[in-house]
Amino acid sequence: MQNAPAFRTHETAALPVAGFRHPADLFEALFQSIQGGEKHVRPPLELTPGSPFLPFIEIGYALRACVEDKSRRDYLLQRLLPHRGAIIGTLPASLLPHGMLPRAAPLPGFRPLEQISDAELRAWLVEDGGLIYGELQRFELENYFDAIATLIRPGGVMVDLGSGLGKVVMSAALAFPFQRCIGVELMGYRHALAVRRLDALLALARHGLAALPTPLAPDTPLQLPFGGEASGRHLLDLASRIAFIEADLFKVDVRGASLVFMYSTCFGPLMDAIAGKLAREMQEGALVSTTTYPLNHPAFKLLCQFPAGTVAWTSVMLYQRTGALQALSPAEPSVSYEPDPVEWEERVRQQFAALDSNA
Repeated sequence: MQNAPAFRTHETAALPVAGFRHPADLFEALFQSIQGGEKHVRPPLELTPGSPFLPFIEIGYALRACVEDKSRRDYLLQRLLPHRGAIIGTLPASLLPHGMLPRAAPLPGFRPLEQISDAELRAWLVEDGGLIYGELQRFELENYFDAIATLIRPGGVMVDLGSGLGKVVMSAALAFPFQRCIGVELMGYRHALAVRRLDALLALARHGLAALPTPLAPDTPLQLPFGGEASGRHLLDLASRIAFIEADLFKVDVRGASLVFMYSTCFGPLMDAIAGKLAREMQEGALVSTTTYPLNHPAFKLLCQFPAGTVAWTSVMLYQRTGALQALSPAEPSVSYEPDPVEWEERVRQQFAALDSNA
């Protein structure tokens, strides 16, 4: 991809749309309506018998007890040290005040950390990373769309694995002539919020379409925000082109996807497994986009890489699925980044001090 555009470096204040005189006004109003998801309230996980998160809560409680009891912090550090590469940040996010662990008393039978194995602990840390929510700001997403626009062809299916509140899915459906844009999200509350935001988007679209001075006909030529061309059906059929699925990304087949997007900054320990899944399922020529972590698999050719601070705050990579899987060499095992143990422990102790000072 040559002659990359000059990327935006910060968010600019968006002027409210005063009226719907042209389709461009409607596009802008729709884009504005799906911003701000990173500020949503994270509800605590459900602490009830039968909850699918009960094993996660049990181990989280055991870890949090060691954070809150200063006499047990050295033991906590000892247990976390071998798994520090699986932690997003310094201390696991669920152990911090804004984490999603409930504050109710533990259920009878919850084990202390001493009774929890290393394998259980590592699996918990991977799951904790997957619960962290983040999304690209609007200017970063616009940078990304500018960067990939020349590779997007009319038709095709875009799939966002870990779609959160649906911002990327809905933005892509507006920006590009995809036949369908699908979001896959494991967390039920995030899926519900995405569906609610989609309902609001579609209501606004209906209102804006009805307010246009000249009705938008299905065959009316339409200029898309990032240089592509479509017809009036692009907006008239918006409801049929967007879907959200509440599911584990490993249980959703992406065989028909022409672009798989992942805001994968929190997927570090899962990236090898995800790369293998995508290599088995995706068709030759399809695109995959990741953030922060690369796809270390011979089935994917790196088309372009944007360092942190260009497209987004973190690095962004774009790959293409190439070659028959059976003809490729086995993937080389990759090792997640392991922080220096001394520096990591110092950061944890600083975080302990900050938690104590804010208590």
